[in-house]
Parts: sequence; C-alpha cells; structure tokens
Amino acid sequence: MTEFRQLKHQALASSRDSRTAVAAILAGVLIFAGQTGELVFGDGSDALLALEVTLWSLGVVALVVAIWRLGRLVSTRTGRIGWRVALAGVALLGLFAVQVVITVAVTGDVPGNFILFGLGFLLLFVGHLLIATGLRDALGRAWLLPLVAAAGIIVAITLNVDPIHDIGLFVFEGAWVALGVALLLGAERGPRPEPRVSVPV
Repeated sequence: MTEFRQLKHQALASSRDSRTAVAAILAGVLIFAGQTGELVFGDGSDALLALEVTLWSLGVVALVVAIWRLGRLVSTRTGRIGWRVALAGVALLGLFAVQVVITVAVTGDVPGNFILFGLGFLLLFVGHLLIATGLRDALGRAWLLPLVAAAGIIVAITLNVDPIHDIGLFVFEGAWVALGVALLLGAERGPRPEPRVSVPV
C-alpha cells in the first residue's frame, strides 16, 4: 500500500512538472512570436498589430503560470526569495500586457509608457539570479538556464539599441523554452530512485 501511494505521488509530481514545462515552452514561443512579428512586419495593419499584441500577451500569461508552478521545485531559501521576486516582476509584466491591450484597442497604437515593462523585467532579472541555485536539485545542469535568461534580460533593458535589445529578449525567450524542455524530459524519466542503504543485522 505504501509503495502504491509513493507511485501515485510520483505520477502526480511528474504530471505537475509536465504542465509547468508546457507553460514554460509556451511562454518562450508566444513572446518570441509576438516580438518577431513586430520586427518582421513593423507598423503593419491594425489587425496585424492586434495579433502581435495578443501573442505577446498570451506569452506573458504563460510565463505567469510557469513561474508560479516553478515554486514547488525550488529547494533553497535564497531560491524561494528569488521566486517571489520573479513573481512580482512577471505580475508587472502582466499589468503592462493589460495596458498594451487596452491602448491598442482604444488608440490603435502601442503605449508610449514602458515603466511597467522596465520594472517588471528588472525584478525578473533579480529573481532569475536568485532562483537558479534553488532549482539545482530539480533541473540538474539545466539550473543554469535562469542565469542565461537573466543575461538576456540585462542586455535587453540596458542596451536599448537595435538589434542588441532584441537579441537579449531572444536569449531570454530561448532560455525559457529550453527550461521547459528540460522539465519535460525530467518528467518523462520520472524521479530518480533513492539509493538503498544496507543495514547490518
């Protein structure tokens, strides 16, 4: 009975990891799609702008879900602090996404105020730095991916020069896709079996 409960618990954990992985991959892909659409088509039609904003906003929603669900995998106190800071940052990005959607719907153009965007990414930068080591047990070598994402963020928010700014965002988005893939592979493998220790009788 105990083994059955353990197997059931492990199956539930793998299922949760899979959902977190899908959210992380969607976050990277959708934010990338919204950003790339703006770069490729520029100031296109209102319908095209609405599509780009929708894709980017859905990516932010997926990022909120991914970071929230990632909290159960954080194993250190510093990592938990980083997780909370990252949540605050992505919440500001969510508010910025709402601001963009409303502004585009009313005026047909993106807002000129990017304060929420900048503050959100600044908090995400700090959060990624702190959360990384707390994910070492869950992700193995992939715990470095939040640091890669943080590097992309700092490039994007400090070097607002094309194409460097966009390259920084691409690095951030790619790191989240890679993190999602790492979680997905880990969920498929299942938890590592605990080593058995023989006790002399």
